[in-house]
Amino acid sequence: MKKLLIAVAALALGMTACNNTANQPVAEGAEAAATTTGKIAFFNIDQVVAQYQFAKDKQAEFQTKYDAATKKLTTAESAIQKDYNKLQNKVVELQDKVQKVLITRANAEAEMQKLQAEEAKIQERINKHQQEAQKVGNELAEEEMVINNQIVNNIYEYVAKLNADLRYDLVLSSTTNGGPVINANPALNITAEIIKGLNEAYK
Repeated sequence: MKKLLIAVAALALGMTACNNTANQPVAEGAEAAATTTGKIAFFNIDQVVAQYQFAKDKQAEFQTKYDAATKKLTTAESAIQKDYNKLQNKVVELQDKVQKVLITRANAEAEMQKLQAEEAKIQERINKHQQEAQKVGNELAEEEMVINNQIVNNIYEYVAKLNADLRYDLVLSSTTNGGPVINANPALNITAEIIKGLNEAYK
């Protein structure tokens, strides 16, 4: 099962004004100019997530659950593999007896039927194991998505609260590898402020 890692993708927040002004009529001409300040801010979403205690706690909880599920599935798979190897050895032993004529044809056929029945049971276990692995994988993927959405939502709501007074006309998010913000005045970077506020609110 492919390992699931918490990795919040770049937030395409691109939040303008962040106070539900999208629902307000747009002013025109001089009135529009009077309502804007031209101030812009940005933050690095990767840094926020990496230092957001809520995100770190959720990631740790998820990793613990993932490790436990993986261990359980691996143990079950090993047990099935062990029994399958034993069955293969029995088949080889029976074939050897038949070749050396150390067993009657009737007894050989009876033994083969038993081995085939045993193989069918092992195959049934394999099928159930695969279904369980798929189910666990889907559940973990869904839980990971929920955690990511919770983190994103918390950040989104905090930035909206932070900019409730419209101190910024535009708040952008960037990532360590790029994003909307390629180059900017460091004075416009509010990453540290957001991290501090989020962690204080989480406490």
